[in-house]
Amino acid sequence: MGFDILCDFDGTISRSDVTDLLLERLAVPGWEAVEASWERGEIGSRECMARQVALIDASAEELDAVLEEVEIDPGFPAFLGAALKLGARVSVVSDGIDYAIRRVLARHGVRGLPVLANRLVATGERSYRLEHPHAEAGCASGAGTCKCAVAGHQATSRRILIGDGRSDFCGSGAVELVLAKGALASHCEDLGRRHVAFTSFDELTAQLAQIVDLLPPLERRATEAA
Repeated sequence: MGFDILCDFDGTISRSDVTDLLLERLAVPGWEAVEASWERGEIGSRECMARQVALIDASAEELDAVLEEVEIDPGFPAFLGAALKLGARVSVVSDGIDYAIRRVLARHGVRGLPVLANRLVATGERSYRLEHPHAEAGCASGAGTCKCAVAGHQATSRRILIGDGRSDFCGSGAVELVLAKGALASHCEDLGRRHVAFTSFDELTAQLAQIVDLLPPLERRATEAA
């Protein structure tokens, strides 16, 4: 039986936070103050990202030049291939920027994956705004992409979330199994949430068949939910 894998991008597939890299290289001063407001909990991540992206002053060519520097976990393509062979439906679900994700993946030979993320829209030759097609009004973290809502839309399947940070916290409670590193692994450990800790996709590929066996049958999940 098939299953769904919802995979974070920044810091999970990519080795760095791509949005932060774009801001460091291309934004006018002020984005750090917006980041600090988010870290203090004064604004949600959706508002934070929208305000920061509005501060980017760069041509499309300059944007692409920075994205050319982004590396991904070298084990991700092999993991993806192994997951697809086992019947997985793999999507990238990110609170990052869709254009950046697709361009970075394509440069590393990964094409055709569904990408659910904030939409980058050019408003001029050197200016941009973000749209949020996967936001939810009631999202607890005010995210641009509400991962728990995305997982909820796939409630008739068995779901695995792969991630590393704060944007994955709420989604980790809406799936059957979490593959976690970084702050997400600590979060799952603190809550006693079912998870497999990892540091690289090579580790996950080596044990993927065993990981899939940890997923409960849909019938059992429905009984537990009732």
